[in-house]
Amino acid sequence: MKISGLIVAAGLSSRMNDFKPLMEIENKPLIINTINSLRKSGIEDINIVVGYRAKDIERCVKNENVNIIYNNDYNNTFMYDSFKLGLEKIKDNCDAVTFLPGDVGFVSKYTIDLLVKEIYKDKSKIVYPVYKDVMGHPPIISSICFDYLLNYNGKNGLKGGMEYFEECSKKIDTPDKFILCDMDYKEEFYKVKHDFENRQILSLEECIYLLSYFHVPNSIINHGKKVKEICEDLSNSINKNKKIINIDLIKSASILHDIKRQEKNHADVGADLLESLGYDKIAYIVRSHMKLKNEMEDVINENTILYYGDKLVVEDEFVDLNKRFQEKLNKYNDNEEIQANIMKKYKTTLKIKSNIISIIGRNEYEKLENKWRGYKDDLFK
Repeated sequence: MKISGLIVAAGLSSRMNDFKPLMEIENKPLIINTINSLRKSGIEDINIVVGYRAKDIERCVKNENVNIIYNNDYNNTFMYDSFKLGLEKIKDNCDAVTFLPGDVGFVSKYTIDLLVKEIYKDKSKIVYPVYKDVMGHPPIISSICFDYLLNYNGKNGLKGGMEYFEECSKKIDTPDKFILCDMDYKEEFYKVKHDFENRQILSLEECIYLLSYFHVPNSIINHGKKVKEICEDLSNSINKNKKIINIDLIKSASILHDIKRQEKNHADVGADLLESLGYDKIAYIVRSHMKLKNEMEDVINENTILYYGDKLVVEDEFVDLNKRFQEKLNKYNDNEEIQANIMKKYKTTLKIKSNIISIIGRNEYEKLENKWRGYKDDLFK
C-alpha cells in the first residue's frame, strides 16, 4: 500500500495578518515542520498545493523533494478546492492519502504511525486521530473515497465530504494534543508556538494522562512518583549551589522513566516511544536510567540524577543502597557475570552519590534521606 501526503497551503492567511506557511517556530517555517511531520513516519511522496505567494513557498521547500501543485484561482476558492486539485493529481498513484493543512506542523510520528498501522490492518475508508474525544488532523483517506470526494459539492468543506463515509471510518485515540493545532489568528499562533517550544515540560497531570493512555499499572506509576520526589529534591538542593539541573525536565523524565517497564529493554523501548511522541529531551534522559555511558559517570546532570534516584526506590519505597545491592548479589550468587554487572552498577551509584554530596554537603544529603524515609525533621534537630 502506498500512502501519499497532501498538504494544502494555498490560502491568503487573511485572519493572521501574516503568511502562515512561512511563519517560524523553533527557527523553521511552518510548512517545513508540516513536511517533517509526514516524513518522520516514512511518507516520502509529499505533495503541496500552493496559491498565494507560491514562489515564496517554492523557494522555501526547494530542497525538500516535494511535488508542487498550483491553485491559480486561490483568490476565489476555498481549502476544499485546493484539496480536490491535489487529490486529482495524485489519485492514480497512491492507495491512500494523509491530509494536512499547511499550518498543522507538529503531529507526532507516533500519531501518524498509529493511523497508518490502522488503515493497513482494518482497511477502513478513513482513519481519524482523536485527542480527548476531539477529532483532529491528519485523516488518512483510502482511495475508495477519492471519486466521491472529487465530485462532492464542497458544502462544509472536507469534513462534509468525509461524513458520507462515517459508518465505515475509524477514530483512533492518541495522546498527541498537537493534532488539534488551529492557527487562524496571531494569539493562536503564539499559543501553539509556546506549547511546542515547551513540549518537554509536562505537568504531573499530563504525565499521568500519558501513563494511563499506555495502560501503565498503578504500581509503576507510584514508583515513578517516588522517584520524581527524590530526583526533584536532589535537583533543588544541587541548584542552590550550582544551577546545573533542569528541574522541569527531570520531573517529567523521572515520572515517565518506566513507561515501558513491562517490556524487555524497557529503557530503550520507553525512550523510543517518548521520542516518537516528540519528547526527545525526556527520552534522552530515560534511555540511560538503566545504564549510563561511561563519560556520564563523573558528571552531575539530569541523566545521572535519574539513574541515582531510581536506584533508591523499590516499588514506591525508599531503600538503603547497600541493602538493595546486597540483596541483588545474594539473588545471583551462582552467576559471576550478573554479579560483576551488579557490582559495576553499585560502584557507579556510589560515585554519583559522592559527587552529589560534594555539591550539597553531607548534612543536606542526610536531611533529604530522612525526608524520603518519612521521618519528621524535628526528630533530628
